[in-house]
Amino acid sequence: MRRLVVDVGLAVLAAVAAVLLGLQRAGLWSTSTAVVGALVVLSAVLAVAVTAVQAVTRWRAERRAAHRDVLDDLLHAVLWSVVDATGLDARDLAVAAYRLHRPAWPGRAARLLRLHRVRAGRRPAASGTAWAPGKGVIGRCVADGEVVAVDVAAADAALGDVDADAWGDLPEQDRQGLTFAEHRRLRGKYGAVVAVPLVDDTGPVSAVVGCLALDGPAGELPRLTEPAVLGVLEASGRALRRLEAPATPAAVRAATLEGSGEEIGRRALRAQLVRLGVPADRVAALTG
Repeated sequence: MRRLVVDVGLAVLAAVAAVLLGLQRAGLWSTSTAVVGALVVLSAVLAVAVTAVQAVTRWRAERRAAHRDVLDDLLHAVLWSVVDATGLDARDLAVAAYRLHRPAWPGRAARLLRLHRVRAGRRPAASGTAWAPGKGVIGRCVADGEVVAVDVAAADAALGDVDADAWGDLPEQDRQGLTFAEHRRLRGKYGAVVAVPLVDDTGPVSAVVGCLALDGPAGELPRLTEPAVLGVLEASGRALRRLEAPATPAAVRAATLEGSGEEIGRRALRAQLVRLGVPADRVAALTG
């Protein structure tokens, strides 16, 4: 919206300056030399501004596309690593990364913005829900700063077909921060979901900055929470943190213990990236 306002504003100013100069040249409008000079300068400035805005827009679009390509490589590697670790069908899995966004304006609530998602064609489409800390599995993961794993389908089945009044009387833990309308919209869309927090520990105080979510078939939560799967998710979460806020290689090595589940997951992730044909420099950047 902001970009649209800028573009329209520049176009209107350029049109006004052109019309006034045209009227002055045609003798239909008489004004001082100073005003004419100002209009000429304004036209030149607007021409430069439009060119600069277009150049910056192209640069940002190229950066976003490059970033999206890296995310796509990483999340596909996660998906196929989970397939290898569990034997589940890739068409029954989806992986998504979310970033915590805190609006600059006071009074505006924090939101979880989806950075990227990979899924097979038969997975359900995005729900359209505005996720936030405390809302749903991913919201709880971000709010609590810990791994959250829930068989959503089983939880919905246990609740039964509740109405709006009964929904309002349920404990907060059962409602998971969702309104009744959101619950009805999401019902049946998800099976088992595992969410791993993205923690920025480069500063003096650690802070949750997003999460990585894996969802799969109902009834498969035990397989989706096997150590090999959690290790891959933890290693991928660290790679995502490096993409958003790069750290020094030494800091990355110090934070990842040799022989830990995350280190094993990092090796599996590296092998999967190589298998997918990802360039060596990108593999190194993602896995350290």
